[in-house]
Amino acid sequence: MKKYRGLIFVLPVIILVLFIVILPIITMLNNSLRDVRFGFEKNPAFTGLKNYLDLLEDETFIDSIGKSFLWTAENLLIQLTVPLLLALLLNRKGRFYQFVRSVLLIPWILPMVVVSIVWRWLLEPNIGYVNYLIKGLGLPLVNFLGSTSLAFHILVLINSWHFIPFGTILMLAALSTIPTSLYDAAKVDGANSFRRLIHITFPLIGRIIWFVGLLAFMWSFNTFDLIWLTTQGGPANSTMTLPTYIYKLAFKTYEAGRASAAALISTLILIGVAVIYFIVFTPREKKGVA
Repeated sequence: MKKYRGLIFVLPVIILVLFIVILPIITMLNNSLRDVRFGFEKNPAFTGLKNYLDLLEDETFIDSIGKSFLWTAENLLIQLTVPLLLALLLNRKGRFYQFVRSVLLIPWILPMVVVSIVWRWLLEPNIGYVNYLIKGLGLPLVNFLGSTSLAFHILVLINSWHFIPFGTILMLAALSTIPTSLYDAAKVDGANSFRRLIHITFPLIGRIIWFVGLLAFMWSFNTFDLIWLTTQGGPANSTMTLPTYIYKLAFKTYEAGRASAAALISTLILIGVAVIYFIVFTPREKKGVA
């Protein structure tokens, strides 16, 4: 009995993972190989790789993958640099900095549904507060979410605004673990602020930076609610990322088979990124390198 005690303790987790991860993936794989359409045949015909081949011929699908990677890249750039800079600025003692750190969490604790609705109202072209300020300056009104050249980048900024507090808190926690004696010793040796940053700070919080980057990649690549609640992939598919494309296939045109194929491709992309991350860092852990 003692031999299987550990297995008994982890059995609930195994069952949970089986039902919320493994079974949905198996179902998705099965649907991707069939002509599944919601509300139609109960026993859809097996079509093999037809759904995948149809996707490869669909320009909207190819474009949505490209937009997803561009969306993720722009989000990563902001969601890594801004939290790092804020963490470095706020890594000080005092009531003021404690207050700022508390206020900083507000965007993160807001549900994305609330964030989407509020920003959509603020950016409304006729009655939005942002355009009210622009009009007050004597400038022409801007349709931020209705412009094919602006909507994508505006949504990147909103999504990053929501994520930045989380990344900042993680990096602040990492900075707080660095012994001050290291900086004191570096000062004695004549190292300036830049050299201390490069040779002490970055190496010791490097793992956290990469971890924040992994989370930012996963969450940004999977962003759906913000885009759907603001532009629904428009205007003219300018914000049509892969999750939005999958949703439209499944629940607008009811092509669940093709939607499952697209979702499986999206899943494989994310799994690939996660595998690369663990391949890069696992050997370093074994060698004792942080």
